[in-house]
Formats: sequence, structure tokens, C-alpha cells
Amino acid sequence: MEKILIIYPAIAMFFLTFSMIINLGISRVRAIKNREISIKYYQKYTEGEQPDRLHILGRHVQNHFEVPPLFYVGVILLFITNTVTLSAVIFAWLFFSFRCVHAYVHLGKNNVNHRFVCFGGTLLSLAGLWACLFIQLLSNA
Repeated sequence: MEKILIIYPAIAMFFLTFSMIINLGISRVRAIKNREISIKYYQKYTEGEQPDRLHILGRHVQNHFEVPPLFYVGVILLFITNTVTLSAVIFAWLFFSFRCVHAYVHLGKNNVNHRFVCFGGTLLSLAGLWACLFIQLLSNA
């Protein structure tokens, strides 16, 4: 198996996260220009309230810095230990796919039940990725 294949879902995940950060920045600038929120709000995040859509988008971006770092670490460990398998690559792409669906749900109708299912899929695919690493390390020991 070409070990480089494990890097592609991580690159895709980076671009998903980066696009969400850009989207948040653009949305905040628009909200300030449209006088939906004062720029002072962003000094301490205490003066006034931001519109719900900005709160949800901000929370979504924050989500990208909670569970996904465990994904990146797993990918890096698989790569540097030369333990990349087809299963690991599939779990990595599943993780990215669930994160895409999660973004669609969270920033769309925001159905909590659907978000929970997406989050569960994310966790299962992450667990699968780490299980692949663990199993390969044990078998190579």
C-alpha cells in the first residue's frame, strides 16, 4: 500500500476546516457592515450578541479544533510508522466524509438528531483509524 494515500484525506480535512474559517470571517465582516453586530463585540465577546447564524458558524469552526486533531495525529502516526493499510485509508476518508455531512447538517437545518448520527460516524471512523494503527503496531512488534 502506498503510504502517501493516508495524507490525502488529511489534506481534504484541512481544506474543509480552512473554508469554514474563511466563511466565518466573511460572514462576520458582512454582519458588521450590515450593522447586525458591532465590531466592539469581537474585542471581548461580551458586548451585545451576535446573530444566531454567526454563533452556529463560530461554534462549527470551533468543532474543527476538538475531535479532528485526533484524526491528524492518527494519520501522522500511521504515516511515520509505515503502518498505513487500505483499512486505515478507508477510515480516514470516512472520517472526512462524516465531517462534510456534519458541516452540511450543522450549517443547514441543524437537526440535532442528524448531527448526532454524523458525530457518531465521525467517532467510529476515528476509532477505526486508531485501531488500524494499534493492530499494525502490535503485528510489527
